[in-house]
Amino acid sequence: MLANIEALIALDKHQTMSAAALALRISQSAISKRIALLEQQLDVQLITKQGRKAVFTEQGTAFINKVSPLVADLNLIIQQQSQTSQQRLSIGVSEAILSSWGGNLLKNVSEQVEGLMFDIHAHRTPTVIDKIQSGHYQLGICAGKLPQTPGLVVELLNMEPMVIVARSKDLALLKQERETGKTIDIIGIERKSNTWEWLKPLLAEFNLHQSMQVESSFAAAQLAISGFGHALVPLGVAKALNAMSFALMPDPEQLYRPSFLVCRKSTFNQREARKVVTQIQYFASKL
Repeated sequence: MLANIEALIALDKHQTMSAAALALRISQSAISKRIALLEQQLDVQLITKQGRKAVFTEQGTAFINKVSPLVADLNLIIQQQSQTSQQRLSIGVSEAILSSWGGNLLKNVSEQVEGLMFDIHAHRTPTVIDKIQSGHYQLGICAGKLPQTPGLVVELLNMEPMVIVARSKDLALLKQERETGKTIDIIGIERKSNTWEWLKPLLAEFNLHQSMQVESSFAAAQLAISGFGHALVPLGVAKALNAMSFALMPDPEQLYRPSFLVCRKSTFNQREARKVVTQIQYFASKL
């Protein structure tokens, strides 16, 4: 029954069968079958069709409101019970963070907390949030503008400066273009990303315009190196690609993306988890 309930919760979170299926990595038909089976088990109609859209009935909404926090707590208990004598913590990390400074941060933390082992997962920020809300992950490190996070603890970790990687590694040309004061085109991460949602209102102030979007900051930087155009990327990405010798930092105090630690309140209140949180905050502040 738990799998059927999780299918219903996924539909509630993601609003469509296709998005729910993508989140659970199963087919749309599997989502429909699980919800139908749950309705049979409960002997109540949980959703109804309005055209192509699945809409929750009054009973379905009431059921979701009651069961969602219970399922999240159950998943968290299962995680905790599966731990060995070593402390294991499941953590979801934004892909760009994990690919740049996140790995070193987690290694440093694991060396400071005796017996700690991480189960590390790389996702985009919305997926990390979903996994924490559902109790599948205990901690998360996310970047950019966060979605609504009811019931979660959100702690600011750092404000990572953004840098402009010069087209074809031509730093002199980039400096010359910046000195004119005219708006320059840049390659950036896709507009639907949390990082871009945060950066978008800041671009005009720094005379920047996104002319090309790609799915990752690493890809944007590589395209700049290859000559497609200048790229706006987080500092950690530029450092990971050894691109700082041909990059400019417009204003580290104004043009940045924030990173956050996210967890459920029940996790935050656990003594052992708080040790880990404290170490993550410490090492993130040193970046």
